[in-house]
Amino acid sequence: MAVEATTTCKRVVGPVVAAALMVGAVGVTAAPAQAAQASGPADYASQAGRAAGYIDKHSADLTKDKLGPQLDGALALVAAGRKDSPTVAKVKDNIKTQGQSYCTETNVGGCAKVTITLLALGESTTYDGFDYSQRVTSLPASALKEYATNQALDMIALERLGKPIPQNLLKSVTEYASTTPKWDDPDTDGLMLTALSHVTAPDKQKAVTSLVKRLDADKQDGAWGSKGKGPNVNTTAWVAPGLYRAGDADHKAQAVAGQKWLVSQQQADGSFSTPYSPLMATTQAVPALRGLQSYDNVGANQAHEEPVVG
Repeated sequence: MAVEATTTCKRVVGPVVAAALMVGAVGVTAAPAQAAQASGPADYASQAGRAAGYIDKHSADLTKDKLGPQLDGALALVAAGRKDSPTVAKVKDNIKTQGQSYCTETNVGGCAKVTITLLALGESTTYDGFDYSQRVTSLPASALKEYATNQALDMIALERLGKPIPQNLLKSVTEYASTTPKWDDPDTDGLMLTALSHVTAPDKQKAVTSLVKRLDADKQDGAWGSKGKGPNVNTTAWVAPGLYRAGDADHKAQAVAGQKWLVSQQQADGSFSTPYSPLMATTQAVPALRGLQSYDNVGANQAHEEPVVG
């Protein structure tokens, strides 16, 4: 599974999913829909609500963690229609106190993740007097040396800001996708597909093809996880949205099946089973329950298709 390195869903169709995405943007609870339609993933609003209840119940644990996991928690609550949760308010307070030490020249991906969260919340990216998007839009050379997860977040932040993708960023992403990685990381591969799905450049197809091939090798028992370790919630929650956006018809169907697998992993208390942290698994699962949402389209200011420049 990917752990933070230092840290407009136009392809999702169907009336249930479209309604879910519009509802997510304004932060109110959608009517539940329990079965995936043939045209796309389902909106498991009830299950997402139960998971959100678990997150709120464990708010103290979440908000004493590093800022990165807190941002995932805030995004999960927005996806579940709980933008006004006290947990979200606490995370926003923590952005004010921790954000500037998290968003640095050596962690531009952290700046991107804060930017994504603020945009999803409908907030300005200049928050409490600090512009979290500046390092993302200027993209210093150091950003290209960060781990690929961060570079995927950079791309998604730019897409949500309505900014074009720098050529050197796409080149770096393509090199990651086309080179055998030092370790198996299907989480990042899935997130990278989500980021690439909004890029309008023929050069991206080589990266997409390579990433999909790697994820085919990581598929286990109807979901995804590192090779030989079985499927897990965190990985599937990042892979299924990416495959649904960037894959062919067969991979879209696999993504919808993966969403159903996610639902089957929910526990009686609303959390999701995982060999790691149930709280982290739960925060990452919620957006995928809501029509396979991800970092690109939770809440307000969803990603736009963007060209490559430079």
